[in-house]
Amino acid sequence: MKFSALPKNWKAKSRKAKISLWFFAVCLLLLILIAPIIPAALSTQVSQIPIIAQCRRAESGDPRSPINPDIPYVISPRLTLLLTDKPRLRWNQVLGVKSYDVSLQKGDSVVWQTKVNTNEIVYPGKPELQPSGEYLLIVKADNGKFSTDEKPNARGFSLLSKQEAQVVKTAIAQLNNQQVSDKVKALQSAFFYIGSDLKSEAIETLEALIIGGSKETSVSRKLGELYWQAGVSVLAETHYLNAHKQAIASKDMVQQAQIAEALGDLYVAVDDQKAAMNWLTQARDSYKTLGNKQRVEELETYLKQLKSTSDRVQS
Repeated sequence: MKFSALPKNWKAKSRKAKISLWFFAVCLLLLILIAPIIPAALSTQVSQIPIIAQCRRAESGDPRSPINPDIPYVISPRLTLLLTDKPRLRWNQVLGVKSYDVSLQKGDSVVWQTKVNTNEIVYPGKPELQPSGEYLLIVKADNGKFSTDEKPNARGFSLLSKQEAQVVKTAIAQLNNQQVSDKVKALQSAFFYIGSDLKSEAIETLEALIIGGSKETSVSRKLGELYWQAGVSVLAETHYLNAHKQAIASKDMVQQAQIAEALGDLYVAVDDQKAAMNWLTQARDSYKTLGNKQRVEELETYLKQLKSTSDRVQS
Protein backbone atom coordinates (compact mmCIF):
# COMPACT_ATOMS: atom_id res chain seq x y z
CA MET A 1 0.00 0.00 0.00
CA LYS A 2 1.28 3.46 -0.83
CA PHE A 3 1.87 5.68 2.19
CA SER A 4 -0.08 8.50 0.50
CA ALA A 5 -3.22 6.38 0.71
CA LEU A 6 -2.93 5.77 4.44
CA PRO A 7 -4.51 9.03 5.70
CA LYS A 8 -7.51 8.66 3.37
CA ASN A 9 -8.09 5.01 4.34
CA TRP A 10 -7.65 5.80 8.02
CA LYS A 11 -10.15 8.65 7.76
CA ALA A 12 -12.70 6.39 6.06
CA LYS A 13 -12.29 3.70 8.74
CA SER A 14 -12.61 6.34 11.44
CA ARG A 15 -15.89 7.57 9.94
CA LYS A 16 -17.26 4.03 9.72
CA ALA A 17 -16.36 3.43 13.37
CA LYS A 18 -18.09 6.69 14.31
CA ILE A 19 -21.19 5.67 12.34
CA SER A 20 -21.32 2.31 14.13
CA LEU A 21 -20.94 3.92 17.56
CA TRP A 22 -23.65 6.45 16.78
CA PHE A 23 -25.99 3.67 15.64
CA PHE A 24 -25.52 2.02 19.04
CA ALA A 25 -26.20 5.34 20.80
CA VAL A 26 -29.41 5.93 18.84
CA CYS A 27 -30.59 2.39 19.58
CA LEU A 28 -29.95 3.05 23.27
CA LEU A 29 -32.03 6.22 23.07
CA LEU A 30 -34.78 4.22 21.40
CA LEU A 31 -34.74 1.70 24.23
CA ILE A 32 -35.10 4.56 26.71
CA LEU A 33 -38.00 5.92 24.68
CA ILE A 34 -40.00 2.72 24.66
CA ALA A 35 -39.06 1.40 28.09
CA PRO A 36 -42.23 0.47 29.99
CA ILE A 37 -40.89 2.01 33.21
CA ILE A 38 -41.38 5.48 31.72
CA PRO A 39 -45.07 6.34 32.15
CA ALA A 40 -45.08 9.72 30.39
CA ALA A 41 -46.49 10.15 26.92
CA LEU A 42 -44.19 9.52 23.97
CA SER A 43 -44.22 13.12 22.80
CA THR A 44 -43.04 14.26 26.23
CA GLN A 45 -40.29 11.64 26.26
CA VAL A 46 -39.04 12.66 22.85
CA SER A 47 -38.92 16.33 23.77
CA GLN A 48 -36.67 15.58 26.74
CA ILE A 49 -33.97 13.63 24.91
CA PRO A 50 -31.89 16.53 23.58
CA ILE A 51 -31.66 18.18 27.02
CA ILE A 52 -29.03 15.62 28.01
CA ALA A 53 -27.15 15.67 24.74
CA GLN A 54 -27.25 19.40 24.02
CA CYS A 55 -25.93 21.06 27.18
CA ARG A 56 -22.92 22.42 25.30
CA ARG A 57 -23.19 25.43 23.05
CA ALA A 58 -23.72 24.91 19.33
CA GLU A 59 -20.72 25.87 17.24
CA SER A 60 -21.10 27.87 14.06
CA GLY A 61 -19.29 27.25 10.82
CA ASP A 62 -18.46 30.96 10.80
CA PRO A 63 -20.05 33.94 12.56
CA ARG A 64 -20.13 35.91 9.30
CA SER A 65 -22.97 33.80 8.02
CA PRO A 66 -25.42 35.15 5.41
CA ILE A 67 -27.60 38.10 6.34
CA ASN A 68 -27.78 40.00 3.03
CA PRO A 69 -31.21 39.24 1.51
CA ASP A 70 -30.03 40.34 -1.97
CA ILE A 71 -27.55 37.45 -2.15
CA PRO A 72 -28.77 33.97 -3.25
CA TYR A 73 -26.66 32.42 -0.49
CA VAL A 74 -26.62 28.63 -0.25
CA ILE A 75 -28.91 27.12 2.38
CA SER A 76 -28.24 23.45 1.75
CA PRO A 77 -26.10 21.45 1.34
CA ARG A 78 -23.21 23.28 2.98
CA LEU A 79 -20.46 22.18 5.36
CA THR A 80 -21.76 18.62 5.34
CA LEU A 81 -21.30 15.10 4.15
CA LEU A 82 -24.07 13.68 1.96
CA LEU A 83 -25.64 10.25 1.81
CA THR A 84 -27.52 10.81 -1.43
CA ASP A 85 -25.92 11.54 -4.81
CA LYS A 86 -29.10 13.40 -5.85
CA PRO A 87 -29.32 16.09 -3.20
CA ARG A 88 -31.89 18.86 -3.00
CA LEU A 89 -30.02 22.10 -3.69
CA ARG A 90 -31.49 25.16 -1.91
CA TRP A 91 -30.60 28.82 -1.70
CA ASN A 92 -32.04 32.11 -0.48
CA GLN A 93 -35.02 33.32 -2.54
CA VAL A 94 -34.16 36.90 -3.46
CA LEU A 95 -37.07 39.33 -3.65
CA GLY A 96 -37.80 40.43 -7.23
CA VAL A 97 -35.56 37.80 -8.82
CA LYS A 98 -37.20 35.65 -11.51
CA SER A 99 -34.40 33.26 -12.51
CA TYR A 100 -31.19 31.73 -11.21
CA ASP A 101 -28.19 30.20 -12.97
CA VAL A 102 -27.14 27.19 -10.91
CA SER A 103 -23.90 25.21 -11.16
CA LEU A 104 -21.84 22.67 -9.27
CA GLN A 105 -18.11 23.21 -9.20
CA LYS A 106 -15.40 20.74 -8.24
CA GLY A 107 -11.99 22.30 -7.92
CA ASP A 108 -11.64 24.65 -10.88
CA SER A 109 -14.09 22.73 -13.08
CA VAL A 110 -17.83 23.26 -13.54
CA VAL A 111 -19.35 19.76 -13.60
CA TRP A 112 -23.00 20.73 -14.06
CA GLN A 113 -25.14 23.79 -14.67
CA THR A 114 -28.74 24.73 -15.34
CA LYS A 115 -31.21 27.63 -15.11
CA VAL A 116 -34.33 27.64 -12.89
CA ASN A 117 -37.03 30.05 -11.75
CA THR A 118 -37.33 28.66 -8.21
CA ASN A 119 -34.93 28.70 -5.28
CA GLU A 120 -34.33 24.95 -5.23
CA ILE A 121 -33.73 21.99 -7.50
CA VAL A 122 -32.98 18.30 -7.03
CA TYR A 123 -29.69 17.35 -8.64
CA PRO A 124 -30.57 14.98 -11.53
CA GLY A 125 -27.71 12.56 -10.88
CA LYS A 126 -25.88 13.13 -14.15
CA PRO A 127 -22.97 13.49 -14.25
CA GLU A 128 -22.66 11.17 -11.28
CA LEU A 129 -21.22 12.82 -8.18
CA GLN A 130 -18.10 11.14 -6.79
CA PRO A 131 -17.16 10.56 -3.13
CA SER A 132 -13.68 11.97 -3.61
CA GLY A 133 -13.27 15.73 -3.41
CA GLU A 134 -15.56 18.58 -2.45
CA TYR A 135 -18.36 20.17 -4.48
CA LEU A 136 -19.43 23.80 -4.29
CA LEU A 137 -22.92 24.96 -5.22
CA ILE A 138 -22.81 28.33 -7.00
CA VAL A 139 -25.95 30.34 -7.72
CA LYS A 140 -26.23 33.54 -9.76
CA ALA A 141 -29.46 35.55 -9.46
CA ASP A 142 -30.72 37.70 -12.33
CA ASN A 143 -29.95 40.76 -10.17
CA GLY A 144 -26.26 40.03 -10.80
CA LYS A 145 -25.58 38.75 -7.27
CA PHE A 146 -23.74 35.45 -6.70
CA SER A 147 -23.97 33.03 -3.79
CA THR A 148 -20.19 33.43 -3.61
CA ASP A 149 -20.68 37.10 -2.70
CA GLU A 150 -21.15 35.70 0.80
CA LYS A 151 -17.78 35.88 2.54
CA PRO A 152 -16.16 33.51 3.25
CA ASN A 153 -17.75 31.43 0.52
CA ALA A 154 -16.13 28.01 0.84
CA ARG A 155 -19.33 26.21 1.84
CA GLY A 156 -18.97 22.92 0.02
CA PHE A 157 -20.16 19.36 0.53
CA SER A 158 -18.75 15.88 0.01
CA LEU A 159 -20.30 12.45 -0.50
CA LEU A 160 -19.81 9.46 1.74
CA SER A 161 -18.01 6.60 0.02
CA LYS A 162 -20.25 3.82 -1.28
CA GLN A 163 -19.08 1.60 1.55
CA GLU A 164 -19.86 4.20 4.21
CA ALA A 165 -23.19 5.05 2.59
CA GLN A 166 -24.19 1.38 2.70
CA VAL A 167 -23.38 1.22 6.43
CA VAL A 168 -25.65 4.23 7.05
CA LYS A 169 -28.48 2.91 4.86
CA THR A 170 -28.38 -0.46 6.63
CA ALA A 171 -28.46 1.22 10.04
CA ILE A 172 -31.37 3.48 9.06
CA ALA A 173 -33.29 0.46 7.73
CA GLN A 174 -32.77 -1.33 11.06
CA LEU A 175 -33.92 1.72 13.01
CA ASN A 176 -37.03 2.02 10.84
CA ASN A 177 -37.92 -1.63 11.47
CA GLN A 178 -38.56 -0.85 15.14
CA GLN A 179 -42.17 -1.00 16.29
CA VAL A 180 -42.51 2.70 17.12
CA SER A 181 -44.38 5.68 15.69
CA ASP A 182 -43.32 7.43 12.49
CA LYS A 183 -42.37 10.49 14.56
CA VAL A 184 -39.93 8.47 16.65
CA LYS A 185 -38.51 6.83 13.52
CA ALA A 186 -37.91 10.25 12.01
CA LEU A 187 -36.28 11.54 15.20
CA GLN A 188 -33.98 8.56 15.59
CA SER A 189 -32.99 8.80 11.91
CA ALA A 190 -32.25 12.52 12.34
CA PHE A 191 -30.07 11.89 15.40
CA PHE A 192 -28.21 9.17 13.52
CA TYR A 193 -27.63 11.49 10.55
CA ILE A 194 -26.29 14.14 12.91
CA GLY A 195 -23.84 11.69 14.46
CA SER A 196 -22.65 10.72 10.98
CA ASP A 197 -22.09 14.39 10.01
CA LEU A 198 -24.95 14.21 7.50
CA LYS A 199 -26.34 17.64 8.40
CA SER A 200 -28.32 18.06 5.18
CA GLU A 201 -30.23 14.78 5.63
CA ALA A 202 -30.84 15.60 9.30
CA ILE A 203 -32.19 19.05 8.43
CA GLU A 204 -34.57 17.67 5.80
CA THR A 205 -35.81 14.98 8.18
CA LEU A 206 -36.52 17.46 10.98
CA GLU A 207 -38.07 20.02 8.64
CA ALA A 208 -40.44 17.33 7.38
CA LEU A 209 -41.58 16.79 10.97
CA ILE A 210 -42.38 20.49 11.35
CA ILE A 211 -44.24 20.56 8.02
CA GLY A 212 -46.18 17.57 9.32
CA GLY A 213 -47.33 19.58 12.32
CA SER A 214 -44.71 18.81 14.98
CA LYS A 215 -44.43 21.47 17.67
CA GLU A 216 -41.68 19.76 19.66
CA THR A 217 -39.23 22.20 21.24
CA SER A 218 -36.39 19.76 20.65
CA VAL A 219 -37.05 19.58 16.90
CA SER A 220 -36.97 23.36 16.39
CA ARG A 221 -33.97 23.67 18.67
CA LYS A 222 -32.00 21.02 16.84
CA LEU A 223 -32.76 22.71 13.51
CA GLY A 224 -31.44 25.95 14.98
CA GLU A 225 -28.25 24.21 16.02
CA LEU A 226 -27.77 22.49 12.66
CA TYR A 227 -28.23 25.71 10.68
CA TRP A 228 -25.89 27.50 13.08
CA GLN A 229 -23.24 24.81 12.59
CA ALA A 230 -23.66 25.17 8.82
CA GLY A 231 -23.30 28.94 9.11
CA VAL A 232 -26.84 30.00 8.12
CA SER A 233 -27.52 32.41 10.97
CA VAL A 234 -30.85 33.69 9.60
CA LEU A 235 -32.49 30.24 9.72
CA ALA A 236 -30.71 29.36 12.96
CA GLU A 237 -32.28 32.44 14.54
CA THR A 238 -35.74 31.56 13.17
CA HIS A 239 -35.72 28.03 14.58
CA TYR A 240 -34.18 29.03 17.91
CA LEU A 241 -36.89 31.68 18.38
CA ASN A 242 -39.61 29.12 17.57
CA ALA A 243 -38.02 26.66 19.98
CA HIS A 244 -37.98 29.26 22.76
CA LYS A 245 -41.69 30.02 22.24
CA GLN A 246 -42.45 26.29 22.35
CA ALA A 247 -40.40 25.88 25.53
CA ILE A 248 -42.40 28.69 27.16
CA ALA A 249 -45.68 27.11 26.02
CA SER A 250 -44.66 23.76 27.52
CA LYS A 251 -43.24 25.46 30.67
CA ASP A 252 -39.88 23.78 30.06
CA MET A 253 -37.58 26.10 32.02
CA VAL A 254 -34.44 24.05 31.29
CA GLN A 255 -34.81 24.42 27.55
CA GLN A 256 -35.84 28.07 27.93
CA ALA A 257 -32.51 28.75 29.63
CA GLN A 258 -30.41 26.77 27.17
CA ILE A 259 -32.08 28.20 24.06
CA ALA A 260 -31.87 31.77 25.38
CA GLU A 261 -28.15 31.21 25.93
CA ALA A 262 -27.73 29.83 22.41
CA LEU A 263 -29.53 32.89 21.00
CA GLY A 264 -27.24 35.13 23.04
CA ASP A 265 -24.18 33.40 21.58
CA LEU A 266 -25.60 33.72 18.07
CA TYR A 267 -26.20 37.46 18.41
CA VAL A 268 -22.72 37.95 19.87
CA ALA A 269 -21.26 36.22 16.81
CA VAL A 270 -23.23 38.35 14.33
CA ASP A 271 -22.34 41.48 16.31
CA ASP A 272 -25.82 42.39 17.58
CA GLN A 273 -24.76 43.45 21.07
CA LYS A 274 -28.17 44.64 22.26
CA ALA A 275 -29.97 41.42 21.32
CA ALA A 276 -27.11 39.33 22.71
CA MET A 277 -27.27 40.97 26.13
CA ASN A 278 -31.07 40.71 26.18
CA TRP A 279 -31.05 36.95 25.55
CA LEU A 280 -28.11 36.22 27.83
CA THR A 281 -29.90 38.14 30.58
CA GLN A 282 -32.99 35.99 29.99
CA ALA A 283 -30.81 32.89 30.16
CA ARG A 284 -29.25 34.05 33.44
CA ASP A 285 -32.67 34.72 34.96
CA SER A 286 -33.95 31.30 33.86
CA TYR A 287 -30.92 29.57 35.40
CA LYS A 288 -31.53 31.59 38.58
CA THR A 289 -35.09 30.23 38.70
CA LEU A 290 -33.69 26.73 38.24
CA GLY A 291 -31.23 27.28 41.09
CA ASN A 292 -28.16 26.75 38.88
CA LYS A 293 -25.81 29.14 40.70
CA GLN A 294 -22.76 28.20 38.63
CA ARG A 295 -24.38 29.13 35.31
CA VAL A 296 -25.78 32.32 36.85
CA GLU A 297 -22.31 33.40 37.97
CA GLU A 298 -20.75 32.48 34.61
CA LEU A 299 -23.36 34.43 32.65
CA GLU A 300 -23.09 37.44 34.94
CA THR A 301 -19.34 37.51 34.29
CA TYR A 302 -19.96 37.12 30.56
CA LEU A 303 -22.51 39.97 30.56
CA LYS A 304 -20.09 42.27 32.39
CA GLN A 305 -17.40 41.50 29.79
CA LEU A 306 -19.79 42.27 26.94
CA LYS A 307 -20.89 45.53 28.54
CA SER A 308 -17.28 46.54 29.15
CA THR A 309 -16.38 45.81 25.53
CA SER A 310 -19.43 47.75 24.32
CA ASP A 311 -18.55 50.74 26.50
CA ARG A 312 -14.98 50.82 25.16
CA VAL A 313 -16.19 50.71 21.55
CA GLN A 314 -18.67 53.55 22.15
CA SER A 315 -16.07 55.69 23.88
